[in-house]
Amino acid sequence: MPQFEIMERSGIGPVKLGMTRTQVRAALAIYTDNGLDQNSHPTLDYAFGNSLQIEYDGSGRVQFMGASFYKGCGCDYIFRNRHVGEYAANELFRVLAEIDGGGHEYNECDYFFPNIMMTVWEADSQYDYLGGESRPVYGQVGVANEKYRDTTGC
Repeated sequence: MPQFEIMERSGIGPVKLGMTRTQVRAALAIYTDNGLDQNSHPTLDYAFGNSLQIEYDGSGRVQFMGASFYKGCGCDYIFRNRHVGEYAANELFRVLAEIDGGGHEYNECDYFFPNIMMTVWEADSQYDYLGGESRPVYGQVGVANEKYRDTTGC
């Protein structure tokens, strides 16, 4: 099963910020079971059972991607040498806040870390697929660029 590293200010696995849809398709083509859907929305693609969301800006380049791990999605998402599902939400928030430069207050709904251009969304135990739903885990971890931040008002 492929393991995709989540890298701040860069991307998730082979998908990088600034890529075109054609480049995304080529980057994911080596994974035969990628489930790439480039037809459901004009500015969004989904892959690996919709666990990888890829959003494009007005010029057709990747401006955001979000990883939402669940068992059976077809890949694993890794951040700082750990599976994202191993992080309790408050622990991942603390790690991201430290990398971002501190001064952040834990938010279980959604949060944008402006210096590393990363997002977290919806901490809930229903996303704790590795720990048997015993603790809150973020439902999505995202990587964005400046254009995305400007369009969301973060």
